Amino acid sequence: MSVHLAMAEGAPGPTLVLDAEELPGTDAGIAAVLREARLFLGHAEYGPVLKFALVRSSPWPGYDLDYRFVQGLARDPGEFSFDSSCGHSLLAAVATRAAGRPLRVRVLNTGDSVVCERARDGTYTLHFLPDTAPPLPWLLPTGRATDALVTDEGVLTGSAVRFGNPYVFVAAADLGLRGARTLFGAGPDVLARLERLRTAARAMLRLPEGSLLPKIAVLAAGRPGLLTARSLTEPGWHPAFALTGLACLAAAVAIDGTIPHRLARSAGCGPSPLAVETPSGTVSVTLETSAPSGGDPRRLRRVSVGGKRVRVLETGLRLPWRIHATA
Repeated sequence: MSVHLAMAEGAPGPTLVLDAEELPGTDAGIAAVLREARLFLGHAEYGPVLKFALVRSSPWPGYDLDYRFVQGLARDPGEFSFDSSCGHSLLAAVATRAAGRPLRVRVLNTGDSVVCERARDGTYTLHFLPDTAPPLPWLLPTGRATDALVTDEGVLTGSAVRFGNPYVFVAAADLGLRGARTLFGAGPDVLARLERLRTAARAMLRLPEGSLLPKIAVLAAGRPGLLTARSLTEPGWHPAFALTGLACLAAAVAIDGTIPHRLARSAGCGPSPLAVETPSGTVSVTLETSAPSGGDPRRLRRVSVGGKRVRVLETGLRLPWRIHATA
C-alpha cells in the first residue's frame, strides 16, 4: 500500500495519505483499515494522526486526482467522519505527488473542484472552484443572510453559508469577545458554547446528529482593512484557520446582509483580496465573481488562497502487515 505522511502549514496535525485503489470499497471497510493505521501511528513518533486523505488518479475527464477526506475523532480511535472536506489535508495529499504542473482535484466529499499550483519557491496556491458557477445567494442554505440560533444561553444570530464545507459565522461581539486578543485568547468555556451552537445549527440545517458539520467560525472587525477570524476543528480550536473556511468566508463576505459582509464593511475590507487575521498570522484570499447582468446576482467563479507550504514527513511509510491484509 502506498502511504505517505505530510503536514501542511497551519494544519492542526499531519495527514496520512493513502492510495484509494488499495482500500476497501465501503466506508466500514475503510474505517477498519484506518483504525489499525491510527492505533499503529499512536505508538509511533507521528501521532496523533486524525486526518486521512484517500487519493487516486481520477477517471473523470479534466481531472487529475480524486480526493476523499476522512476525519478521525479524538474521543474514540475507532470512530471516523466521512462528511466534510479539508483543504490542508488536500494540500498534503497533492504535495506527495510529483507533478510539475497544476493538478485539478475532484473532491468527492463535496463535489467541488480544487486546482493546486506549486510556485518556484515551493509554496502552493489552492483555487476552490464550485461545481457550477452558482449565484451568490444560492450559497445560503436557508435562503436567509442571517438566522436565529437558539441554545440554553439564549438566541444568537448566525450566517449559514455553504461553499466547500457548510459554515455558520457568528460575531465575536455577540459572544462578549471584543478585539483579536480576546478572541484568540478565548478558552474552553467559549469553545463549549460554540459546540452547543453547532448542535442548534445542525438541527436547523437538518444535518445528521453527531456530524462535525456545520463548521463554526467567530469573526470580528479587526484593524483597518482586516477581518479577524477564529474557527473550530476536531477536537477544539483551529491553530490557524481552515482553508475551506477561508474559501467559504470570502464567498460569505460577498453576500449582502451576512455577518461576514457586515463586519468586513465595518473594518474597511474589500471583498477581494480579503485580508483575514487568524491565530497564526494574516492570510490574503482572492475572490472571483462574474459581473451581474440584467438584474441577475453575481455568480461565484473561484476563491484562491496562496502562499501555503507543506512538509512531506514520510514517503513509503511501512504500516503493519495486518492493515494490508484487511484491505
